[in-house]
Amino acid sequence: MKVTQEKREQSINTMIDTALALFSEQGYDATSIRTIAQRAGISLGLMYNYFKSKEELLVEICRRGASDVRVSFEQITPEWEKMTAIERHIRQTVKILKEKKDFWKLIHGIRMQSAVVQRLSAEMKEQTAYVETQIRQNLIEAGIPFPELEAKLYFASLDGLAQHYLLHENYPIDDVATLLIMKYKR
Repeated sequence: MKVTQEKREQSINTMIDTALALFSEQGYDATSIRTIAQRAGISLGLMYNYFKSKEELLVEICRRGASDVRVSFEQITPEWEKMTAIERHIRQTVKILKEKKDFWKLIHGIRMQSAVVQRLSAEMKEQTAYVETQIRQNLIEAGIPFPELEAKLYFASLDGLAQHYLLHENYPIDDVATLLIMKYKR
């Protein structure tokens, strides 16, 4: 029984990882469920057994990505403890961008595809609200004036940092992150 559950989870993870890679490489709309199954080395029937549609796969990828973001906010290692909450957030953002580059390429790509965004609207709004709340709280704790407006600017700066990192080879993400951190040093 345990072997069967492990094999099932392994198959699901393979499908999700393959879909993520293909969505990131080719785009969501250009990737078929058949292509995902073929690349994953899984029969189309098994694929549909676990995911009824490509959209269902995308939702699961986004759910896992949102979970990664939440976990990154909660992870505080000894080296992170020495940092302000703002610096920790920016460094964690850079870290997760580097570790999950395919996921973030997918997310940034579909943000401009209105039909896809509409299907994921609730999940994306929830994720954005969570991150904005964390940012605003960090700014309040740091004594930054106008935390509501500053949170919008800070979030837009992180979005820009992420987008440039994902689109441009050799983007100096660590240097840009350090400059952004310096803006919020008190």
